[in-house]
Amino acid sequence: MLKKILSHQDGCIATVVLNNPKKLNAIDLEMWTGLGKTMASLSKNTELRCVVLRGAGGKAFAAGADISRFAEERSTRDQAAEYHRIIDIAMDAIYECLHPTVALIEGVCVGGGLEVAACCDMRICGKSSRFGVPIKNLGITMHYGELARVMQVIGPAAARELLLEG
Repeated sequence: MLKKILSHQDGCIATVVLNNPKKLNAIDLEMWTGLGKTMASLSKNTELRCVVLRGAGGKAFAAGADISRFAEERSTRDQAAEYHRIIDIAMDAIYECLHPTVALIEGVCVGGGLEVAACCDMRICGKSSRFGVPIKNLGITMHYGELARVMQVIGPAAARELLLEG
């Protein structure tokens, strides 16, 4: 089975890889859980000086949440609440990390991927980087905590533009 959250340390730098390249690193519940646990663990490592987050495969940082899994992971009210609780843990673990965090963004960075990047202290983008929030196509809203962090990074006007235009 493919391990979907990879982590390795090279000296004082840790790299966390969202490893679901066949789906442009779309993040399912297992990955959100693993990301939260990995970031919490790295935050406790006092040897580190930086944590880099990136996507596997070079085509995407992350294409957001894995919507193909929504029916099984968040179709009821209770499942949706638990899903967002797990996302909040992962996002908080990135945002509150003891060490500076850097999102290394190649290709697609949309939806949940954009929210992960917004939790990082810095974002470094390549020419291939593309950003968006296609949540409008799903008929659901962005969670307020996640929206607040995106707004901190890009400002309210740009956040409205992303939400309305996707």
